[in-house]
Amino acid sequence: MNTGYKLRLIVHNILYDIQNLKITFDTALNKYLHKKTSKRDIAFINTVSLNTMRYFFHSKKILKKYARKKTKIHEEILLYSAITQIVFLKFKEYAVINETVEISKKLKLYPGYINACLRKISKEKEILKKIHIDYSELPSWFKKKTENLDKFQIKLFIDNFYKEPDIHLVFKSKKYLSSFEKDLFITSEKSGFLVKKQRIEEIASFKRGNWWVQDFSSSFPLNNINNKIIAKKCLDMCAAPGGKSFQILSRKKNVVLNDKSKTRIMTLKENLTRLAFYPTITNFDFKKISKKNLYDFIIVDAPCSAVGTIRKNPEIFYRKKEPDFNGLVNVQREMLDAASELLKDNGIILYMVCSFLKIETVDQINIFLSKHKQFKLSNFSLEISDYNNFQFIENDQMLILPSQLNKYNIDGYFAAYLKKGVK
Repeated sequence: MNTGYKLRLIVHNILYDIQNLKITFDTALNKYLHKKTSKRDIAFINTVSLNTMRYFFHSKKILKKYARKKTKIHEEILLYSAITQIVFLKFKEYAVINETVEISKKLKLYPGYINACLRKISKEKEILKKIHIDYSELPSWFKKKTENLDKFQIKLFIDNFYKEPDIHLVFKSKKYLSSFEKDLFITSEKSGFLVKKQRIEEIASFKRGNWWVQDFSSSFPLNNINNKIIAKKCLDMCAAPGGKSFQILSRKKNVVLNDKSKTRIMTLKENLTRLAFYPTITNFDFKKISKKNLYDFIIVDAPCSAVGTIRKNPEIFYRKKEPDFNGLVNVQREMLDAASELLKDNGIILYMVCSFLKIETVDQINIFLSKHKQFKLSNFSLEISDYNNFQFIENDQMLILPSQLNKYNIDGYFAAYLKKGVK
């Protein structure tokens, strides 16, 4: 049994579990990895699994052109993965076809049908890679939640949602950015995109703790904040894995990092150790954070549908079931309410979600402001920035769809500053 066959079978099992067991990609991946799995094999599994989900709608459309019969669930998943490898990843087609056929035998499918289908597709792969997805082909829940988007925004999303994310680095200081050993496309005096993708662990300055990975959209609000706002007591209510708090710590300001997940805190601590940051860490449910200590600045990076990070989390569209919007929206409101009680007069809440859906963004702000008359939206342009990206700001709120900055892919994100007045 060759390695390619084993790895492609693991990919198939991961994709099946995500779609039918409603688990995350990381959970499914860890289920099938073992201690002897090499970094190279993990990279292969990651690449094929994630891109099969990213190109799910493309492969579905392609298969519809060639399928002679109604396909079963295992056949569909096997074919979607093979189509992605042949058409979009440009893998050696003979290896993909042969090993896919062997897997179909193990799964007791129809190897002759799968073989014939894939050979026809491989002959026309150059034409098929240009296939276009229409908005109408996306999940019904997503279309319903994005009825407010205009034609330009819809096209922007359609053109970008399936592309691989780029790697954006945020540095502890200007000095570390200027001495960085690789080529960067600069986005601020302390951040930039890695021009050539590679394993970040293999870059020497990563091990020295000079920088961390954080998407441009996630880093933008705190790259732009005035030092006076974070000069006193700060709280990151849902901190792990830590990027936003790292931005504050890199300015030598104090922030309490809280997260209710002990597993996520372990990851947070690993990151803090590498970066040589030593802040206070707490492990509370946000509802149980003591109100004896009030803060001048609170980050509420709330749980959300994560649809803005669709390229990193393509299972959002791949799963049959939509996100639990009722649960997520309630948690977001409760977190904002809790933050308002933990905030000093004249303090500021930074509300952020990796989503661009109205129900999780603008609607949440409007509901919060209608309930809390003491609060108002604060000016988003809190400090003159050294990059001209204020096209992302409208009505003092940052709203970014999955799109591109220059030629680099950025996530969808929302952010707003909420200032508490004096009673």
